[in-house]
Amino acid sequence: MARSITPAQSSALISAQKNISRLSRVDVFTLATAGMISMDEEGSFELTGKATRAIKRAGKAEAAAAVRPAVWEAITQVSQDAEKMFRLDDVLKATGLDKATHRQNILEALRHFRDGGMLESIKLSDNNFQIFWKRTPESLEG
Repeated sequence: MARSITPAQSSALISAQKNISRLSRVDVFTLATAGMISMDEEGSFELTGKATRAIKRAGKAEAAAAVRPAVWEAITQVSQDAEKMFRLDDVLKATGLDKATHRQNILEALRHFRDGGMLESIKLSDNNFQIFWKRTPESLEG
């Protein structure tokens, strides 16, 4: 798994996207030591593949974080107790978001809530279509 970027690297990447030729020395050093900037044949700076992947990962994380409130609202509609199991499709329908564009973001939100102790995932068989979710008793207290 890729290491997450530091706030200094994130700030430097944002500056580089705006105008790479006007980076400060600190930003150049930060990106160069992380392997996110290089020089082309003419001596100009350019972002490396590592930098573009980091930017893409950060964008995906922001998109997943943006749908979390809607996903939690849908979870509370779908499951009011700790015994009721539901599927990803139930949450997709309850959010009203487009399945084609938001399925992965909703799945990431479910995993986030599971890692936070708000949900449990239950796999009934080796079939990936048999994965169910349910709320934990702790999530019902709040």
